[in-house]
Amino acid sequence: MNQPSRPFPLPSDLVERPPPSVYLARAATAHLRSFITGAKPASIAKSMWGDDHVTGIILKATTGPATTTGSNWASALAGIAIYDTIQSITSISAAAELIDRGLKLNMDHIGELRVPGRVLNAAAAGQWVAEGAPIPARALSFSNATILRPRKLSVLTSYTREMIESSNIEAVVKATLAEAAGLALDIRMFSNTAADAAGPGGLFAGVTPLVPTTGGGATPGEAAVTDIGNLFAALAANGAGKTAVIVAAVPQATRLKLVAGAQFDTDIIASTALPAGTVAAIELASFVSGFSSVPEFETARDAAIHMEDTSPQDITGGTPSPAVPIKSMFQLDATALRLSLWGAWGLRAAGHAQWIQGATW
Repeated sequence: MNQPSRPFPLPSDLVERPPPSVYLARAATAHLRSFITGAKPASIAKSMWGDDHVTGIILKATTGPATTTGSNWASALAGIAIYDTIQSITSISAAAELIDRGLKLNMDHIGELRVPGRVLNAAAAGQWVAEGAPIPARALSFSNATILRPRKLSVLTSYTREMIESSNIEAVVKATLAEAAGLALDIRMFSNTAADAAGPGGLFAGVTPLVPTTGGGATPGEAAVTDIGNLFAALAANGAGKTAVIVAAVPQATRLKLVAGAQFDTDIIASTALPAGTVAAIELASFVSGFSSVPEFETARDAAIHMEDTSPQDITGGTPSPAVPIKSMFQLDATALRLSLWGAWGLRAAGHAQWIQGATW
């Protein structure tokens, strides 16, 4: 993947390569077209994009889900592509922005990863010592504050034959997968849901929300200033706040920017997943995430899918039974595409995420 060593560059060396996230979208696109044409994904990629590196991250297997566990460089590219994909959706996902700014780890072949966290305490700091006086010895305190256990984030969507055959399919696939993944990240990360078999714990799990300031309707600026001050005071009480960011529901993020003005130097990130009135302060230096570099693609045409994006049910046996609405991919002449990523996140110290519900401004 390195540029060849030559005394002077050839025209092919000067061609700007697309960002790694494009390879992920192209791999998914190649699998979709492969499914309806019968050609191998690598052949599809070759015909659509020529001699680019997407062919190296497509597994040419005929059974099972296609993954990006090819050669060493291809696996490394896949990992870069995943984080680049996350970075590319920071404009629509507050969670993606935290992941992009925080500590990023590789979770390949890891069932559980313990990330040490420093317990910050002013009493454990060094001290000024007079000449000849004994120097206090401090025992540094560490904790296993973050235990990352990979959980599966899946995006299931469908495309008609006309869409798959369209010249715009690559852009459509990239947009739909990115938007769906971004919303899923925000909904889970900015919640008080405890970690379980389905997903990582929300950053507010086990954290009691602070009491919002009253009277925000009449004096929104004063209420906002008080609430933000309380959030950062709670962070400071836990040794945090130096590199914190504010994550808020869209109405509160917009109003806070108007109140704070350009001189306010703490980043304010809006999230469409947060209920109105929710405002949080999160210490970036404490945030850590990990993703596997093995995205999995699977396609199906002879499938019936419960087209529900919030609480999907089994086709039969749930409530209602059968579930509604059910769509047949065969009847619609469509193909379903499933993308699965394994990832986790957490904070390296307790109390490094504080939040308010029901802000009055």
